[in-house]
Amino acid sequence: MRRFGLLIFTALILFPLLFLMTSTRGQNGFNKALNQTYELILPPDANATSPELTRTEWSRTAEWTIHTDQTWKVYRVWLLKQIGGTYRILSETEFQLELRQTFHAEIHDIKLIADEVEGKIHVVYSVSLW
Repeated sequence: MRRFGLLIFTALILFPLLFLMTSTRGQNGFNKALNQTYELILPPDANATSPELTRTEWSRTAEWTIHTDQTWKVYRVWLLKQIGGTYRILSETEFQLELRQTFHAEIHDIKLIADEVEGKIHVVYSVSLW
């Protein structure tokens, strides 16, 4: 029983370290994932602000705004075709969509909030340890 407790304790210490050391967690890995996501959700004939990055011990987050002439409904249909089955819908309201993809010990979340009046979609993309 004591060995089992030691094994669990060791795993709890090593798992976060591995999280920070893996290529996706490194700044270059996160930047690569961010760029792929940025391009994936940016529709043709739209532009976006540069992502603002936030980094914590357990996660990386980027926020930006997409400026588009598309309505939210048109953009949502385009987005769901674009991402295929790679992300699943966590929640959805009239002008908000939350998507999630899990990859090994990572959680990739995309939260989109539409402001149809101004033709903007606020995006929050985050990668975190689960």
